Amino acid sequence: MSGLQSVAKVAGGAVGQSTATRPGRSRIGRVPLFAYVSVAPTLLIVLTVVGAPLAYSLYLSLHRTNPITKTFIYVGMGNYAWVLGNAEFWAAFGRTAYFAALSVIGTTVLGMAMAMLLNERFIGRGVLRSVVLVPWAMAPVSVGVLWSFIYAGNYGALTGLLNDLGLGSWTMPWLGDGFRALNLVALTNVWSQAPLTALMLLAGLQSMPSSLHRAAMLDGAGPLARFFAITLPWLRPNLLFIAIIATINSLMSFDILWIMTRGGPGAATTVISWLGYVYSFQFLRFGEGAAILYCLTALSFILAIVYFAFFGARRSRPVVVSADAPLSDGGLLARRGPQMVDLPPPAPRFRLPRAMEAALGHGGFALAAIVLFLWSALPVLALVLMSLTPASDLIRTPATMIPSGFTLENFKTVLMPQISAGFSTSVQAKRVPLSLINSFVIGACVALISIVLGTFAGYAFARYGKKRFFNVSIWLLLLTRMTPGLTLVLPFFIIYRGLGLIDTRTGLIIAYCSFLLPLSAWMMRSYFEGVPASLDRAALIDGCSRMTMMRKVLLPVVRPGIIAAGIFCFLASWNEFLFALILTSTPSAQTIPVVISGFLSQAQFYEYGPMFAASVLSILPPVLVAFFFQRYLIQGALSGAVKG
Repeated sequence: MSGLQSVAKVAGGAVGQSTATRPGRSRIGRVPLFAYVSVAPTLLIVLTVVGAPLAYSLYLSLHRTNPITKTFIYVGMGNYAWVLGNAEFWAAFGRTAYFAALSVIGTTVLGMAMAMLLNERFIGRGVLRSVVLVPWAMAPVSVGVLWSFIYAGNYGALTGLLNDLGLGSWTMPWLGDGFRALNLVALTNVWSQAPLTALMLLAGLQSMPSSLHRAAMLDGAGPLARFFAITLPWLRPNLLFIAIIATINSLMSFDILWIMTRGGPGAATTVISWLGYVYSFQFLRFGEGAAILYCLTALSFILAIVYFAFFGARRSRPVVVSADAPLSDGGLLARRGPQMVDLPPPAPRFRLPRAMEAALGHGGFALAAIVLFLWSALPVLALVLMSLTPASDLIRTPATMIPSGFTLENFKTVLMPQISAGFSTSVQAKRVPLSLINSFVIGACVALISIVLGTFAGYAFARYGKKRFFNVSIWLLLLTRMTPGLTLVLPFFIIYRGLGLIDTRTGLIIAYCSFLLPLSAWMMRSYFEGVPASLDRAALIDGCSRMTMMRKVLLPVVRPGIIAAGIFCFLASWNEFLFALILTSTPSAQTIPVVISGFLSQAQFYEYGPMFAASVLSILPPVLVAFFFQRYLIQGALSGAVKG
């Protein structure tokens, strides 16, 4: 038996084992009441908090409103007819498609390269993994502030770097040209989102048996042949999931556009999400704005249907090398589903001496690791440098990255505004300490609620997911994740205003839980699927109640999953901007992303230093999470992206 033929038994055995251990193959009698009680709070919160705003936004989309007289005129599908006949909408649709295509291709290709590199063993791998995760863990608002200043024309960091390198003739108003601005915003989105793709692909690579590649190497397959014959097929479920998630994230992009371009210059970066925001919150044409956003929602639901089609029926790895079929012409015979694919044998190639080949390989790998470190870390280090730079240095021309000195005055201004000897009159600077507290309190409460309710819901979905009620429920929860936040935020504002929840921490906690509970439940469902149902039976036979079984038997087993879900929920809450922007108006409830965005409206040069100091403070929790909990983040990506 050749090396590649032996791969089949390893892969086939792994697939068979995965299928055999799936929950639902065995049942502990009928569905107990405990299972329904476990999912009830999650379903009630999500479907109520999200369902009512969705219904209200649909109501708005069927009416035209007069914000002065507060009258509603029923127009049926008139708003949708207006949207589909509006040239402005179709121009925004084209920009959205272009922006999404660049983002998806860029994040997928770059994320794959990152994952392949980080999957290898080398000194400092843990540190590099943590550094790579920092751009993704940063709030999109902080990312937008950082790259806005990097691209600033006369005094930006990129212009200063080119001047310092003697390449001043290359400088230009980076965001001054519309098409260039759209591409640069897409590149910024790739820088921010590629680590998430790398995280999911790295989780897939680490779940792949190493014997697959060892057997292929024994059969003479080179790196490229192994990549296309083994690695890519193994990662196919991950790549499909990543493509859909990346597309949805691109369609919903708002935070970075708000900070960097606000749809400009002109309408060059006006995508559908921004157009819907402008009509809803600037023109106060709520009906037309809701119709635009529902069109965006329709696109998201179409992608959700694609997700169901690709992932609902595929429960195992799609690529297995055949162990029975003979190899033709020394090639690799692989089976993709029911089809047999004859891969050509490795092409003969010129071989360098082993010592030289090894040296070149190690040198190329080291160079790739350095480039990846610089790509991920340099912009963040530039942000830290700017936070320590005197405000006058940040706007000097010609621009330079070399500061005249370093100062802690910017941090003193935002952390101790009352006693700062500097610009203590800054309105936004005074809001930073309380906004950090608000973000932490809200994030901690949301994470706690999400993991408690999500853990019980995840258990019920894992053990009884084949039952119609639970199967329909989990997909309904996921559908709410496909709904753009812009579609919900206007109804949230109107409903909250009537309930007195505007400008309160409680209001933000409720809103955040509504869209993070599905994520927590989905992740915990995947973790519980890896726990044998025999543990449940053994605990029940020993006389444990189901609550005791959960507390003493199952929760210790899935503790890594609980930590991972808590981290994801905390980061998502800490970084959220749109709901906090619309639902808060005073420092009593504003979070740090909202306060940072407020610096940009000050339009005074001395605000830049404190703004960068506040941005550094805002990324500290995500950076600490990336460095100390990256193992749990990888486990979370594995449970949320590969399984299900």
